[in-house]
Amino acid sequence: MNLQSGLNLGPWRLRNYSTGSKSDDKQHFSSINTTLSRDIKFLRAQLELGETSTPGDIFDSVLFKGIQIYSDDAMLPDSLRGYAPVIRGIAKSNAMVTVKQNGYTVYQTYVAPGNFEIRDLYPTASSGDLSVTVTEADGSEQHFVQPFSADPMMLREGQLKYTFSGGKYRTTQAMTTTPEFGLATLTYGLSNRVTAYTGLLGAEHYKAGVAGTGISLGNLGSVSADVTYAMSTLNDVTRSRHTGQSYRAQYSKTVAATDTTITLASYRYSTEGFYTFQQANESARERFNQHSRQQLNLSQSIASFGSIYISAYQQDYWRQSGYERNVSTGYNTSLNGISYSLGYTYSSSLGIAKNNQQLAFSMQVPLSKWLNNSWASYGMTSQKSGPLVQQAGLSGTALTHNKFSYSLQQSYDSDKKDAGGSLSGTYRGAYGTVNTGYNYSRDNSQVNFGIQGGVVAHENGITFSQPLGDTVTLVKAAGAPDVSIQNNAGVSTDWRGYAVVPYASAYQKNRVAIDTQTLGQDTDIDETVQDVVPTRGAVVRATFNAKTGQRALLTLMYRGKPIPFGALVKQKGYDNVSIVGEKGEVYLSGMKDSDTLNVTWHGNSCQATIPALDITSHRITAKSIMCH
Repeated sequence: MNLQSGLNLGPWRLRNYSTGSKSDDKQHFSSINTTLSRDIKFLRAQLELGETSTPGDIFDSVLFKGIQIYSDDAMLPDSLRGYAPVIRGIAKSNAMVTVKQNGYTVYQTYVAPGNFEIRDLYPTASSGDLSVTVTEADGSEQHFVQPFSADPMMLREGQLKYTFSGGKYRTTQAMTTTPEFGLATLTYGLSNRVTAYTGLLGAEHYKAGVAGTGISLGNLGSVSADVTYAMSTLNDVTRSRHTGQSYRAQYSKTVAATDTTITLASYRYSTEGFYTFQQANESARERFNQHSRQQLNLSQSIASFGSIYISAYQQDYWRQSGYERNVSTGYNTSLNGISYSLGYTYSSSLGIAKNNQQLAFSMQVPLSKWLNNSWASYGMTSQKSGPLVQQAGLSGTALTHNKFSYSLQQSYDSDKKDAGGSLSGTYRGAYGTVNTGYNYSRDNSQVNFGIQGGVVAHENGITFSQPLGDTVTLVKAAGAPDVSIQNNAGVSTDWRGYAVVPYASAYQKNRVAIDTQTLGQDTDIDETVQDVVPTRGAVVRATFNAKTGQRALLTLMYRGKPIPFGALVKQKGYDNVSIVGEKGEVYLSGMKDSDTLNVTWHGNSCQATIPALDITSHRITAKSIMCH
């Protein structure tokens, strides 16, 4: 179970992030963090209190309990919004992928055999390596590390970015110290090409300072370099003291001419006496500190021939031989509508002599000529000194707005001479997302079921929705049920006319539009598009004035003559006003028998009562009525 709950009160946001699990009669519930936050507009910053994490752009991010204020880039135009890495790997079967950061499980999902990508990661901190475990259907596991850190430091001229944090270090690891500490960082754009940054971190047993600069190289990209000096007193038997330096260089570049993107290339070298704050706190558990680290993320488009990607890192430690390595590379292309993918992964860990190498190939063929929105697929995965697994399958989407997606696969393992298969489906509805699956092999079978959704309690009641983002839009179209929201698959109003658009961009204009083709025959909406600009974490309302009832073209008569042109007509129960035409005619919707109309013109006024209407025809009724 993954639970993200919160309460909004004015500008304040209370949030909790918790996970729970049960396996073999063992239950575990963990509250990862609880925070109280709000924005401070004149500082263009966020204030946080509670269990949170420090930013990871200058110092490595750490979890702590306390208070911090930091610049919010989302409040600046055209600035970096931050990122989470794309995790790529290869699964030999229908596997469960678990991602952990700082000891907490932050993501878990099931993937089909072959290449997989995870792009919707929700990390708990802005840096800190991600530990990825792929659990195959037979229970075997493969592990690798996905590095995660911020981009090089670059700001526009005159821009200022800062962080002030203070509190108590927290961790899930045993045999660690949890000291109180304070942290401050400052980044300033000196010019269009040069950015300077610095930071201080202090605790009773640890002192560190960092200074660095980021430089724009124009067409060559941007680079940053810094040095960190640290003094550490380790929590070991001798309370040994150490001093050391860590040197870091980072590079980022997009070459438009060749469509090459180097998301992040970095190198770090640390002297033997250098410890990060986390390493110093956990030194009683593990005495090995980092020696050097290299990291590269690169993607290259090859015009109409497809694209290739490479993601790699290498790390080693003082007083320990060997390297920790991970490489993921692949090639994707499409020919005559058929998609092809070839991927390779390599990983090795310290203390483990055997490395893990896997190769995967897959292809996907559209079947739209025979079955709309469907694809046939074939794939194979091969592991060094391991089996060759082949899969064939059928997948696609169905129902209105592609609410339902399905997948059917059959596989064969050459080593075990074992065939297996799987069937899965996902339905995205107005009240949440439901997914289920079944897979089997000769030795085992599995059934999995999942439900994801959101619940928003507001002044007009409770509205169920698809899984919520941090910032959401509450649609109010009272009296208009089952109306779809454009560009949001499965999102539609409930029986009362309320819906939640689960993701909105903070401090930006968000367009919310009603799909008029889904309106009932007796429902009209005055304006079908609303623009909302929420603050971070807000539940912002988009109100649509819906009218449900009979539609009619009425000719209004007063003392034997048509009401004059330009007269104003107001319906009971609605705020909007209609205008009378040249011959006393007025179009009205959402009418009910015996409703009252108030008509005004040139200082005159009268009232008319709507007569009995034919509500079964769903046609526009034409009638002439008297106004008294």
